[in-house]
Amino acid sequence: MVSLAEDLKLALDRVIFAKRLGLEPDPWQEDLLRSTSDRVLLNCCRQSGNSTMSAIVALHRALYHPGSLILCLAPALRQSQKLFAKIAGSYRDLGRPVSPIGECRLSLELEPVWQS
Repeated sequence: MVSLAEDLKLALDRVIFAKRLGLEPDPWQEDLLRSTSDRVLLNCCRQSGNSTMSAIVALHRALYHPGSLILCLAPALRQSQKLFAKIAGSYRDLGRPVSPIGECRLSLELEPVWQS
């Protein structure tokens, strides 16, 4: 169980959230995680962690902004499946902090409020 103070840190800083998941973001990844922009454009090489960081941003949004709709879009179904698998894996790694209403291979619907 996460204390209220720890949960507040996780809610306010996605870098701390990523570290809670066992990741150590590079400086450019920290900039991305701390960005407040509505849109970002990443110019990254393959295997640089851009999908992992996107998964962190999506999961953080789902957990700390109840009722948000998060879509994982990619040119190919396989790519969006891999991205969603990262999100779902991180959700499980956190111990499913918010109860799911529905969960299947390609979707996850969470309870509308944070459950301790």
